[in-house]
Amino acid sequence: MGPIDSKDIDPNFKFEIAKQEGGEGILKCYACGSCTARCPEQEVKEEWNPRTVIRKALLGLKEEVFSSEFLWVCSSHYRCLEKCPQGVNVKGLMNQIRNERLKEEKDEFEGKEVSHKKMDPSFKYKIAEGETGKDIYNCITCGTCTAGCPERDLDPLYSPRKVIKTSLLGMKEKVFENRFVEICSTHYRCLEECPQGVQIPKLMFAIRELAIAEGYTREQCK
Repeated sequence: MGPIDSKDIDPNFKFEIAKQEGGEGILKCYACGSCTARCPEQEVKEEWNPRTVIRKALLGLKEEVFSSEFLWVCSSHYRCLEKCPQGVNVKGLMNQIRNERLKEEKDEFEGKEVSHKKMDPSFKYKIAEGETGKDIYNCITCGTCTAGCPERDLDPLYSPRKVIKTSLLGMKEKVFENRFVEICSTHYRCLEECPQGVQIPKLMFAIRELAIAEGYTREQCK
């Protein structure tokens, strides 16, 4: 990490994270590195480093933290929690940092800020409740799935990445009205190329089931 410009620092960032359930551990961390030493994700990619993310968050480097891929790939193995001398729940901490990022996300599809009234922060958790939807936590929205999707050859609007991105943003109605959720087929070309092994067809099935459970119909989405 190079020199830090004071203009890039948000001194309140760590306190905003700590306000949320699961994020309070950030104020106990003294960046000893025990979490990183036990992290299986770092064995895959050296840049996926929980200590670095937490350290930057404590320093107030919000934009650098928000740009970290590790926020999305951190899994619930809890090997870090077993060894942390401060009992910091890294997974819970990453979840809350993600939530802070999503609050500030802009709607890249419409080019304007997303109204928080239209966002359901719990939406991604509802998708992940079932066995078929848990892969949503592993997606880093790189777009590999969309690049190899045969449905996209039929219509450029058919994009699995867009569905997952809007799901993570909590934009439930936009997800439910996206026709790709209905027409996704089980060819698994996306799974063959996905660096995270996300099973897109199962994920779309989980979203369809949730839409049915919540009483959404195609007529409502028009």
